[in-house]
Amino acid sequence: MDIVFSEVDHCYMPKTPFEKMALKDISLTIPSGSFTAIIGHTGSGKSTLVQHINGLLKPTSGTVQVGSFTMKAGQKKIDLLHLRKKVGHVFQYPEHQLFEETVEKDICFGPVNFGLSKEHATKRAKELIKVVGLDASFLDKSPFHLSGGQMRRVAIAGVLASRPSVLVLDEPAAGLDPEGRDQMMELFSTYHKDHNTTTILVTHHMEDAAKYADQIIVMHNGKIKMCGGRELIFEEAKKLEELGLGLPNTVRFLQELKEKFRLTSVPNQFDVEGTSAFIADLLRAKEE
Repeated sequence: MDIVFSEVDHCYMPKTPFEKMALKDISLTIPSGSFTAIIGHTGSGKSTLVQHINGLLKPTSGTVQVGSFTMKAGQKKIDLLHLRKKVGHVFQYPEHQLFEETVEKDICFGPVNFGLSKEHATKRAKELIKVVGLDASFLDKSPFHLSGGQMRRVAIAGVLASRPSVLVLDEPAAGLDPEGRDQMMELFSTYHKDHNTTTILVTHHMEDAAKYADQIIVMHNGKIKMCGGRELIFEEAKKLEELGLGLPNTVRFLQELKEKFRLTSVPNQFDVEGTSAFIADLLRAKEE
């Protein structure tokens, strides 16, 4: 499902002393099946932007189109039920959304609410509990007797259970240690590839944006400052620095390596494995 923003503004608490323009003239296209990362400092408008995708927020002006669903400023009736069946949204700390007696009931809640039979919803719960790295024995447990990491996995299974075409991830690894964050991001990356979802990741971690995203959107003060493939974005180091953003560690390391040893060219690498392989090839070439 393509997602298209056309001249979208969003204003919080308009015509009050607390009025704030959170989005300003946003026009962009997120292609179907792509993995898009949205980066920027707190308050840049990232979360406000993605909350328009499943109708949690409506544009103050402009139009948001998600597949066949269109949301226009001033429009009163929107088929939010069917839209939210297509768009899954994983918030920061999704474990705070758990409420049912058992893990199975919590995972089944969304699909049943969207019209799936209890039998089919239960089957999905049994499949998805494994997808998120837990075993079937968790289904009968209370979600509130699990560890924080296990609760988060259950909450994510509940979002995936509706089989959304679009998956919005708003800082889904917030509060996790590096190992936990890597596991969580690999889970989403695998799901994205297996199901060809249109995936949108809001993140502060440049490494995650570089490693997983096809397209990167850089936001600042409610506006889009940069948009393009990761190669293009991370070639603009000065622009990123002006916006108070840094380069991924692997890209910065290789640029410093290039300057120190006066190398003619160094390709960008977006993960540790690629960086290690490049350095190994470089050392072999020098030995020869």
